[in-house]
Amino acid sequence: MAPPLKLQLSEGFREVAPRACGRRLAWDEQGVLRVAATDFSKMEDLGQLGGSDCPLTVDAVRGVAWAYCCQYRLGTRDYSEIREFDLATGRSRRLVRLGLHQWALWLLAHWAEANVLLALVATDTRAAMINIRHHLAIIETRTGQMHLVALPRDSFAPLAWCARRRWVIFHGAEGTHLVSFTGQHIRTLPPGGPRGRGADFHPDKPLALIGGDGLWLWNLENGSVECLRERGQYPCWTPDGKGCWFSESSSDLFHLDLGTRVERRLLRVAGNSNLEINYARPIAVDAAGKLLALPLTRMLRVDPTAAERAPALARMHRLCVVDTEAREAWVADGYARHLAWV
Repeated sequence: MAPPLKLQLSEGFREVAPRACGRRLAWDEQGVLRVAATDFSKMEDLGQLGGSDCPLTVDAVRGVAWAYCCQYRLGTRDYSEIREFDLATGRSRRLVRLGLHQWALWLLAHWAEANVLLALVATDTRAAMINIRHHLAIIETRTGQMHLVALPRDSFAPLAWCARRRWVIFHGAEGTHLVSFTGQHIRTLPPGGPRGRGADFHPDKPLALIGGDGLWLWNLENGSVECLRERGQYPCWTPDGKGCWFSESSSDLFHLDLGTRVERRLLRVAGNSNLEINYARPIAVDAAGKLLALPLTRMLRVDPTAAERAPALARMHRLCVVDTEAREAWVADGYARHLAWV
């Protein structure tokens, strides 16, 4: 029997049994849209999503979620669409149909003030050979009308978006790019800096945090960049813009105060000697910054006597919720490729 996944918490925090805290979570687990309260006592499956790595997004006021759905197994009807899910009834409807030569990936976000969705749509433009074009899609949530904006070359991996400034940060082979919602290139951070594992815009200032191969602070006005630490990924600002949360691997969570540069490891998986980043995912933060949710993974050696050069490893996945005010954390079975607060 596999040992339980236990947390090693920062001083002042404690691990508790899963409890409901008045909010629900929606997540993509192995291509299935799931919804549950934070005690995870009752999980609802709202339908198949498919295999595309595309986040889901939520309108908490209307109680709906949107997700990209496509064929998930051979021998079934082929389709490519963005669907709207009613989180109260479980019903869904197709919002927009994409062509079978199109798919959405890496970006799907609800811009509440404009009542639209932002998505990255990739299109295969040739029949004889693969030639992929990327567009920023702006989709009306009521009608499903979609407008495609051509993106500059090398802008194909979106990291973060900002409704206030109408900017998107992309990572590409030639660097990290700042692009407007109209497709205008604004500036580029050349290679040699962050590797593009997550990013976040400051809530007020023209600054962005970028993760991957370190934790980086990018001044979007003058283009300067500063490496805050040598390891870090999937950063997200605290709501007051004075600090951030981030991870080093798939089994930990840190906080960094940007004013004092004091950092604190809030939690890590106890006894996890095999650290990796492939299963690390972005942290979901509620609007008040009180609740955090993230997946955690522990790597276990299947046969402790196996040769060190070829160890057989198994993965133990858990969902983790952190209440930063009550200073409590808890875990439940499951793995979330994408998480969103409902």
